[in-house]
Amino acid sequence: MAVTGTKVGRLDIRLVRGDTQRVGGRWRKQNLTTGEITPVDLTGWVGEIELRSPDGRELWFEHACQTMTADGYAVCDIPATAFTGDQWNTRRTGQWKVFVRNSITGERRTIVWGYWTLSD
Repeated sequence: MAVTGTKVGRLDIRLVRGDTQRVGGRWRKQNLTTGEITPVDLTGWVGEIELRSPDGRELWFEHACQTMTADGYAVCDIPATAFTGDQWNTRRTGQWKVFVRNSITGERRTIVWGYWTLSD
């Protein structure tokens, strides 16, 4: 039986300074023999969102995901105070991703990524 993870999709997002925001992704696997797609149980995993510079080299923000579900969702709630510092006056675009890590095996996977824009 051959099983593979489904393609990690790109999702571009807009973040708003001063607003609470919810960002996340879903991990599912496809059985290549049957074509059946099933979610990965993430209840034993930890997740995190990262916001990086436009070239991806600098890590500007990281925050733990608060919700990890049995049906494959990792959901990160970004607090309204996250982008209030002066450094965010010039940090307006970049790359983002949500990754998950198995707390027992250490396996790490990116489940969604894209580009972000910050507006007031």
